[in-house]
Amino acid sequence: MLKSSFLKQLVAVVITVFINSHSNIFAQEIKKDSINLVKPSDYGQWERLSNVIISGNGEWVTYKTTTNDQDNSTYIYNTKNKSSIVFPNTSKAVFSNDANWISLSKVLPGKEAKKRLKSKKKDADKDKASLKSIIYNLKTKDTLELEGYQSISFSDVGSYIAMKRSEGDVLIVKNLNSKNEVTFGNVKSYNWQSDNAIIAMIIETKDKVGNAIQTYNPNTGVLRVLDQENTTYSNMLWLKDSDDLFVMRTFEDDDYIDETHHLLLWKDLNSKKTSSHIFNQSKFENFPKDTRLLSNRVRVSEDANSIYFTTFSWENKSKKIEETEKKKDSLITGASKEEAPEVEIWNSKDLVIISAQKKSKMGDIEQPLSAVWHINENKFVPLADDLVEKIQVQIDNEVVLGLDRTPYDFEAIFGRPSYDVYTVNSKTGAKLKVLENITRAWGVSPNNKYFTYLKDNDIHLFNISKGTSKNITQGLNGTFINFENDHPLPQKAAFGFNRWNKDSKSFFVYSEFNVWQFFTNGAAPKKITNGEKEGVVYRIINFDSEQIETDASKTVYFSLKGKYTKNTGFAKGIPGKEIKRLVYDNFDISLASLKLKNSDNILFVKQSYQDSPNLYLTNTEFKFPVKLSNTNAFQNNFAWGKAELIEYKNAVGKNAQGILYYPANYVKGKKYPMITYVYEKLSNRLHRYIAPSKYDYYNTTVWSQNGYFVLNPDIHFIAGEPGTSSTTTLENAVNVVVDKGDVDASKVGLIGHSWGGYQAGFVPTQTNIFAASVAGAGLTDLVAMNLAITPAFGGRPENDHFEVGQERMNSAPWVSPDNYFRNSSIMQIENLNTPMLFEVGDNDTNVNWSQGLAYYNAARRAGKPFVLLVYANEGHGLRQEKNRFDYQTRILKWFGHYLKEDKAEDWITEGIPYKEQQRRLENWKD
Repeated sequence: MLKSSFLKQLVAVVITVFINSHSNIFAQEIKKDSINLVKPSDYGQWERLSNVIISGNGEWVTYKTTTNDQDNSTYIYNTKNKSSIVFPNTSKAVFSNDANWISLSKVLPGKEAKKRLKSKKKDADKDKASLKSIIYNLKTKDTLELEGYQSISFSDVGSYIAMKRSEGDVLIVKNLNSKNEVTFGNVKSYNWQSDNAIIAMIIETKDKVGNAIQTYNPNTGVLRVLDQENTTYSNMLWLKDSDDLFVMRTFEDDDYIDETHHLLLWKDLNSKKTSSHIFNQSKFENFPKDTRLLSNRVRVSEDANSIYFTTFSWENKSKKIEETEKKKDSLITGASKEEAPEVEIWNSKDLVIISAQKKSKMGDIEQPLSAVWHINENKFVPLADDLVEKIQVQIDNEVVLGLDRTPYDFEAIFGRPSYDVYTVNSKTGAKLKVLENITRAWGVSPNNKYFTYLKDNDIHLFNISKGTSKNITQGLNGTFINFENDHPLPQKAAFGFNRWNKDSKSFFVYSEFNVWQFFTNGAAPKKITNGEKEGVVYRIINFDSEQIETDASKTVYFSLKGKYTKNTGFAKGIPGKEIKRLVYDNFDISLASLKLKNSDNILFVKQSYQDSPNLYLTNTEFKFPVKLSNTNAFQNNFAWGKAELIEYKNAVGKNAQGILYYPANYVKGKKYPMITYVYEKLSNRLHRYIAPSKYDYYNTTVWSQNGYFVLNPDIHFIAGEPGTSSTTTLENAVNVVVDKGDVDASKVGLIGHSWGGYQAGFVPTQTNIFAASVAGAGLTDLVAMNLAITPAFGGRPENDHFEVGQERMNSAPWVSPDNYFRNSSIMQIENLNTPMLFEVGDNDTNVNWSQGLAYYNAARRAGKPFVLLVYANEGHGLRQEKNRFDYQTRILKWFGHYLKEDKAEDWITEGIPYKEQQRRLENWKD
C-alpha cells in the first residue's frame, strides 16, 4: 500500500459539479453572423428558469431567473393586460389564493451571498433575524416590507397572512386589508385550512408544559384548544377540501425504549357537529404487545374514515435484559473480568449484511408493518405480518395487495426479486394467497374486484372474486415488454400499467408507442392511439389540476415523444374517438403548470440546444402561445453550435443513435478535433439547452466553444461484456462521424464519469481510435468492485448492482472469471496506448478511490502514460467550486495538448514532486 505522504504527491486540486452536466438548460437563438466565442468570464451571466407559478384565477404568472453568478430575479406577468414587473434579488414567490397578493423573499446578490458563505459567519441567529420579505398587492401595487420572518403563508380564504418569526417561535396572523394582527407564542408549526380562514397551530415549549393543538379563526377571533398535554405533537395536516384536522401525539412509557404515537382526528371543526377521535394502542386488545406506532408513512383516506400507518417492535427494557441473559455468547461468562471486545460477527447467511443493518434507521433487519384504524367502527386491523411484510397500500380501497418475498429471498438479495401475491381485506385483515413467483403486480381496481400483474412477458388480469387469471396481451399487435432494456433480468419490465378508469370497467396499459384500453368484461381491447406509424410514443398525463382519476368518457391528455426524432408535444381526445395533436415540434416542450379549476390558461417551457428555455402562456388547445420570458437573449452576441442526430450500429448490430454537437466556430470544409462523452443512453437529450459554466466540468457547450465537435452516443451493453460491447459501439459511432468529413480521425478524445468513467478507462485498452481519454471516478477492477460494500448504497454489497444493475455482468466472478478479467481495465493494461487522465475524490462512497489507485499502480508498473488527479475531501462528484473549475481547466489542457497539439504543461508529461505541488498551491494567486 502507498504511504499517505506519497499519495499526496498525486494531488492536483480540482472541481465538482452535477455529474449529469447534460441536464443543464438555458439560451436563445443563434445569430448566424456572430463571431464572438464565449469566454469563461462570460459564463456568469447565463441564467436558468425556475419557480414557475400561475395564480388560481389564471390572471397572474410568476417565474424566477438565476444566473450562474447566483443573481436572482422574480418576474410577475399579468395575463390580461400583458404588463410585467421584475423584483431583483428576490426568490420564493407565492400567490395568495384570491390572487390579490404575492409574497417574495429577499436574497443577497450573488457576489455578496458568495462572500458571506466564504466568511463562514458564526452568528447564525443574527442572519436569521435579518431575513427580509415583500408582500406586494397586485391590484393596488402597495408594498409591505417585513423583516425577521422565516416563513410566510397566505390563508386560502380571505386576505390573511401568517408570519412566523425566526426567533422565539412567534406567529403573527395579519389582516392585509385592515392591517390588524394577532400574535401567538411558542408556535412550532402551523397550517391554514383550505376551505376557511382557520389556522391550526402546534404549540410547543422547552419543558413541554402547555404543549397543545390550537385553532384560530381570524374572522371571528375565536381561539380553540383542541388538545393539551405535556408531550410532543407532529404531522399536523388539514384533510383536502374538508374541515377535518389530523395530528400525531407522542407517548412515552417508562418500561420501553423509544416512543410510540397516538393518532388524533377532529372532524367537521367548522360546524356544531365537531367530533374528535383518538387512536391509543393500549385501548385495542388486538394491538400486538411490545409494538409501537411509527410517525412516518401515515396516510388518511379521502373520506377520513380510515388512517393507515406502520408499526414496529417496541423494546421492553426488562425484556431486553432477560433476552440478553438468554442469548449470551458462549465466550462471555458472568465470571469474565475482561472488557467486552469491539467485534462484529458477519455470517454468510445474513439476508441483510451487518454494514447495511448499521446504516438502517431502525438498525435492524425487521421491516415496519402496515396497519389501519377504521374510525367509524373504531377498529384496528393489522394488514402486514411476519409472512406478508409488504402491503401495497391503497387508502381508499377495501382490498389491497400483500407481497411475500420470503420464498425468493436468496435470488432477491442478488437483484432478482419475486413475490407471492396475497389479497388482503383491509376491513378484516384476512389474507389469501392468489399468485406465486410474480415480479410485478399493480394496484387493485377501485371496486376491489381486479388487479393486473406481469408474468412470462405478458400482462395478466386477475379476477379477485373468481380467483382466475387471464393473459390480456398475448397475440395483440403491440409490444408491451421493453425488450430493448439491456439489463440481464429474468423478466424484462413492461412499458407500464397506467391507471384504472374511474368506473373500474376498464384500465389503461402502455405498449412501446401506444396507450391501450382493456376491459374487465372480456371485450376486445382498444388501441386508442396510433403512434407506431410515425414512431411517436403516447403517454397519459395529468393535465387538469382537478383531475384525480381518469374518466374514459371525457377528454384525456397525452404527452408525445418521437422515438427517433426526439420531438415532443401534446395531444388530447376521448378514448375510442379521434386523438388530436395540440403541438408537436423539434423542441423539448414540457408543461410548467396544470390547467386550473377557474382558468384555461396553462404554461409550458420550450427549449432546444440552440434556444434557451423560455416560458409560454397558452390555453388548453395550445393556440396562440405568448412568450413570457426572454432568457439569455445576449446569446445572439456569440457564436453557437448546433446539435443533430447521427445513426450507427451498436454492438448487437441494431440501429442506434447519438447526438453530434458542432463547434461554435464551425466552418464547412475544415477538420476539427472531437470529444466523445460516454455514459448510457444520451440521445433523448437532443433538444436540451446546455448553458456554459466554469463549474460544470463535463460541459458540452464549453467544449463546443473551444472548437470541438462533441459526440454523445447511445451505448447498448451485452450482458457479461459491458466493456467490450461499449468498445464496439463507440468504434462504430466514431467512424460514422469521421466519415462525414468534419472530424480529424487522429484527434478524437474520450471522456466519461462513474459508469462513463469505467468506459473511458477501459475502452482505450481495446482500441486505438482515441488520441486521449479522461475518466472520472471510474471502475477499473470488476472483481474487487463486485465484492465491495458501497456506503452510498446504504452499506449494501455491490453484487446485485453488478450482476443485473448498471454493470450487467449477469453472474458472479467465479462463475464467469474470463468475463470479469476481459472487461477490467487493470487486467488489460498492457494494451493501453492512449494517454489517460483519471480523476478521483478521496472520500468517494460510490466508487472507492482505490479503483483509481489500482489503475495508477498498474499503469505505472506497465509503463503507460497515466495521470491521476486526487481531490482531497471530495466524493463521487466534486462539490467545491475551486476543485470543479480546476478539473474543467485540466480537462481542457489535457485535450488541448493531445487533440490540438497545444504545448503540454509539465504536470501532463512529468511527475511533479509533492513539495513543488504544495509550493504551487500556496502561491496559487500569485
